[in-house]
Amino acid sequence: MYALAVLLCLLPACGARGQAGPPDPPVIAAAGDIACDPADANFNGGNGTASACRMKATSDLLLGLGLTAVLLLGDNQYEDGAASKYQLSYDPTWGRLKAITRPAPGNHEYVTPGAAGYFSYFGAAAGDPAKGYLSYDLGGWHLIALNSNCVGGCGAGSPQEQWLAADLAAHPGVCTLAYWHHPRFSSGPHGNDATYDAFWQDLHAAHADVILNGHDHIYERFAPQSPAAAADPAYGIRQFTVGTGGKNLTSIGVVRANSEVRNASAFGVLELTLHPDGYAWRFLSAAGGAVLDQGTGLCHSARPWPSTDLYTLPPCRVVDTRSPAGTLGGPALASGTTRSFPIVGTCGIPAGAVAVTANVTAVSPTASGFLEVLPSGIEPAGTSSISFKANQARSNNLDLALGAGGELSVRTQLSTAGTVHFVLDVSGYFQ
Repeated sequence: MYALAVLLCLLPACGARGQAGPPDPPVIAAAGDIACDPADANFNGGNGTASACRMKATSDLLLGLGLTAVLLLGDNQYEDGAASKYQLSYDPTWGRLKAITRPAPGNHEYVTPGAAGYFSYFGAAAGDPAKGYLSYDLGGWHLIALNSNCVGGCGAGSPQEQWLAADLAAHPGVCTLAYWHHPRFSSGPHGNDATYDAFWQDLHAAHADVILNGHDHIYERFAPQSPAAAADPAYGIRQFTVGTGGKNLTSIGVVRANSEVRNASAFGVLELTLHPDGYAWRFLSAAGGAVLDQGTGLCHSARPWPSTDLYTLPPCRVVDTRSPAGTLGGPALASGTTRSFPIVGTCGIPAGAVAVTANVTAVSPTASGFLEVLPSGIEPAGTSSISFKANQARSNNLDLALGAGGELSVRTQLSTAGTVHFVLDVSGYFQ
């Protein structure tokens, strides 16, 4: 999709322009299937037990993340979403973040007729009670909360689907995240559900980036895929299922196509940092905040660089894996692995940079092979940025697009098991 090391047009270097740094990107968190019924045997005064009713533990985790928004993925209150139960169970826990909460309803909310308790508790943040779906913008991203209980239908031509298509058409060319309760794809007990195919069709056609769901009480991450469950690294949507908000955990059933990571043993939340051109995710365990899954993705709307303004720098070494172990140092890169390096903020490269001009060097390879240097968040394509033979140092001058968070990734491919050192020297940046 992206020309990673080909400069579309070279112009003479321009003088650097003074400008204020961009604001910090929004950090959001999401989960569903959260608060136990106060009558649940595991409620334990709201503290839960080791295996159920962990809504206080997951909400304690949220309090320390410095969040811009909290996204609810449905079944926020069990067993029937009554207003009184929201007050007794949800409110003392996740309700501590109510002011920044953006909810979506689940099927348990609708056990109470019309999900009346849900709409009365969240008010305007929940949208029109006759619909239960809405959209809003956050830090340059467009977010869409849908109602998978299908009030008025979810299929093609239904009022909600027509609204979704129109909403996407009104927000073209931006990073887009959609969320609702029931997943289209799942390796959990509920499995795949074609009820939401029309949502996927519209979102895929509009080049949306991320979908969040709950319902199955597991964590699962899918590779970018099409509505037909075909791997689609160029235009596919990455789906996360995060039904780990506290109620209880279930199990993994049939592992579905393109499922990359699954966890049915940890309560927790998904943290997302919404960069202007991509996103970074971490699945955080309620048990001490351990990071159980993490990565980055680049938005479909992001381009390698939107202008041809080149700002020169004195040659400066950013990465050298021969140096002591660290973010920009060692160890050497092992074959078949990918490592990301933060580039923005080093050697005078400002936050607004979208690409760098650099010399990349492979040093002391123990076998022949190649390195692929690409924006963080882009799936490796298996193409060479620099090739080498065993014990041969090779260099190449490249213009490299930066990925989500201003990072570059390096994928190492050697003919046999072994290692290679990587050195990156920058001489300018594009902005």
